[in-house]
Amino acid sequence: MASINYRYIKRKIDMQRNSLIYWGLVFIGIGLFLQCQYSYFFFYQEQLQLFQLTRQYVWDTVLVPGGLVDYLAGFFRQFYIVPFFGALFTSLLLVSIGYIGKKVLCELSGKNLLWVDSLALIPIIGLVFLHTNLYYHLSGSIACLMCFSGWLIYLKNIHRSNRWLLGIFLLSLVYLLAGPVYSLFIAGLVVCEWKLHRTHVIGTIASFLIAGGVWIILPLGMNWAVDGRQIIKPDFYCEFLPEAQKVYYVWGSCLLSILLGCWLSEKRIPQLWSMMFSLFLLLGGLYGVYHTQDRMQLYSYERDWYLRNQQWNKIIATFNEERASDLTMNVLNLALACQGELGNKMFSFPQNGSKSLLSEWDNSLMSAMIYSDICYQVGDIASSQKFAFEGYVTSTKGNVRLMQRLIETNIIEGNYRVAEKYIALLENTFFYKSWAEKQRQFLGDSLIAANEEYVAKRLSLRGHGSYAVSSNFMYTLKLLVTNNPQNRMAFEYWVGFILLNKDLSAFKKLYDAYYHTDIWPELSLNEQQAVIALEQDTPGNWAKMGVSLATEQAYGSFSQDLADKRGYINFVEEMKRAHGKTYWFYLLFKK
Repeated sequence: MASINYRYIKRKIDMQRNSLIYWGLVFIGIGLFLQCQYSYFFFYQEQLQLFQLTRQYVWDTVLVPGGLVDYLAGFFRQFYIVPFFGALFTSLLLVSIGYIGKKVLCELSGKNLLWVDSLALIPIIGLVFLHTNLYYHLSGSIACLMCFSGWLIYLKNIHRSNRWLLGIFLLSLVYLLAGPVYSLFIAGLVVCEWKLHRTHVIGTIASFLIAGGVWIILPLGMNWAVDGRQIIKPDFYCEFLPEAQKVYYVWGSCLLSILLGCWLSEKRIPQLWSMMFSLFLLLGGLYGVYHTQDRMQLYSYERDWYLRNQQWNKIIATFNEERASDLTMNVLNLALACQGELGNKMFSFPQNGSKSLLSEWDNSLMSAMIYSDICYQVGDIASSQKFAFEGYVTSTKGNVRLMQRLIETNIIEGNYRVAEKYIALLENTFFYKSWAEKQRQFLGDSLIAANEEYVAKRLSLRGHGSYAVSSNFMYTLKLLVTNNPQNRMAFEYWVGFILLNKDLSAFKKLYDAYYHTDIWPELSLNEQQAVIALEQDTPGNWAKMGVSLATEQAYGSFSQDLADKRGYINFVEEMKRAHGKTYWFYLLFKK
């Protein structure tokens, strides 16, 4: 007997160890995948909230059904700004759900074999798909963890005659803490009762359904919800309703894994089959996530992280022409301007008209953040504040990055009381408290002198010209330059707009008005090329107008190739290969 007990205990320990190794490998696989492919996605998610570390914020968030998971999601998401945290935490959360799901299947099937772990992996792959969706809330997965934990507690006590009371208590607790996932929880309880065939099955199931109905009617009567669909449907866990449909598939996969576990409990599954199925499911799932993801969107998140941290060299060095869009070109050109290279290197990249400097406003949050940054850097403080505010109010949970911009712009404009109100909010955060406290030392006309950046930006608000928010960005740039002739970036943008619009007559007027002044002491490479395009019939004037010998020689080569290669079948491609980084090529061949 002792020998049998020893073998049983040893076998149980071995199975437990193998299960831990299994889920450890799943954790590593998902974590590495998310970190390698979605690291900037987590950085982007972090800024899309304003999580407050105050008692009032706790009560306002928690004291509604599902509020606890919403609060926990916000708490953990604030740490996404820490490198590697987003990927590792997400992987840990998913593996925790899978491991508890495996325990649930063990209770149902009475077996602890590898195929049980494989079935528990099914909903985890679905959750990986959801976690790479910007509009899915982390609270949905935390709610799933509570749901699986509730199932496990119920199954551990299913032999009790009063288990229906435990079931009602657990489903009520799941609803109050986790929200609409309680409808999935009830479905799981029904499956558990059906599979294990304990006494009073019909009555127990009926009590669950009645309790579930009460939790639909009660919140409507107490104004916790305005629509019954908010109580039982997964809309609560998604930003937009169309995205909520995807949560149904994951909930369905949770029930599917339980039903398969019940069916396979009477089967003998070879361990090799289980291993192959797990490998196929994990690798196939991650492969599917990778190939269904919008690569352009991930590239935009990377651009956004560099922009947020003003890593201008990184923006330029990692630019990918194949993934260029109006917004990514906006970010690239801003980086060039901040490095003082817009006038020399603008046409080294695939410009597409003036919208490459400032794209058309599409009311999106991404556009609002980029617009706000561009306007801030060129000195258009009022417009920067306008876009920051519009972006903030469209963010359902706030936006810490745009809150910072609202503080900066209000300090520059002298709206110190408004800035102090925003500072007080940021002081209640974990990672931005010290930054907010530093801004307090600039709340006053005599105090702002200590910040050179704010002083320089404030010059754009004053001077001999007038200033106001204008829908005509070109006009605004002119006012900024007039108010502050040292605002070189605003001037480079002004010239850039003219060149991209191919308006050589406007360039001529600008040249006559400002060249050889404090505003425009010398010509950049692109401006020299524009002068030649303007005065191509009078080459004797080029040197006097500021064109260098090297630029003249480059134009000689361009004009020679233009004449010699005109009959080529691949004429445009040949000209692009040799002169694609010049303004002359853009002027003649870009539509």
